[in-house]
Amino acid sequence: MGRNYMTGLLWALETLAWHPDYLTAVIVLLGDLAAVDPGGNWTNRPTNSIVEILLPWHPQTCADVSKRKAAVNTLLHEHPALGWKLLLSLLPKTHAIASGTRKPTWRALIPAGCTEKVTNREHWEQVNIYAQLAIDVAESDRSKLTQLIDHLPNLSGAAHTRMLELLASDKTTGLPEQERRPLWEALVHLATNHRKFADADWAMSQEAVAKIEGVASKLIPKSPPLALTELLNSLDLPLQSGRSGSLWVW
Repeated sequence: MGRNYMTGLLWALETLAWHPDYLTAVIVLLGDLAAVDPGGNWTNRPTNSIVEILLPWHPQTCADVSKRKAAVNTLLHEHPALGWKLLLSLLPKTHAIASGTRKPTWRALIPAGCTEKVTNREHWEQVNIYAQLAIDVAESDRSKLTQLIDHLPNLSGAAHTRMLELLASDKTTGLPEQERRPLWEALVHLATNHRKFADADWAMSQEAVAKIEGVASKLIPKSPPLALTELLNSLDLPLQSGRSGSLWVW
């Protein structure tokens, strides 16, 4: 049936992560293990342990938010690709589950008064920190912007606004067309989806969608036939001959 020889080590590191003094060292060690992890079917993996420890709505550490941020920053420095994936995993999702990590049994590593419960304010404070870190990364590597666009509906106000400002900035709109086009496509797809299902609980407000469409208009490809084809496909319009508003469709 096979055996996972890493389980004991992962449990040990998860146990130590509860104490604020050990959090950063544990996250870096788990990052080192994740860097050489060959993968497999077991759910006990170093990457999963890191995510479980730092989940904003279900943290498995008693370290305060500043120490959690420091741990993530250290991981970004030591393992940039893994740190980026971690940031995306820590951003809010429509559906998410957590199984929790191993707790200490023999030593009092969990300080008195530490609890896994977080207030709504604490949750969004952490989300904003991770979102801002993700935007920092994307600002220096704009190829990552497309991945962040999918998270726009779930970002807090400050991060949401900064993300739109970054997409609309001269540095982004001035990118070559082959780099700008995926950003435009992602924004059009996002806006169209939220307009199409405007009555759904998860849909953004029409005002928020309009802002996204405004940013998308600044990134539209310069090639009219290509831009028109992609736009029509994204809107899922029926093919017909004539004029619809200010847009010709065929």
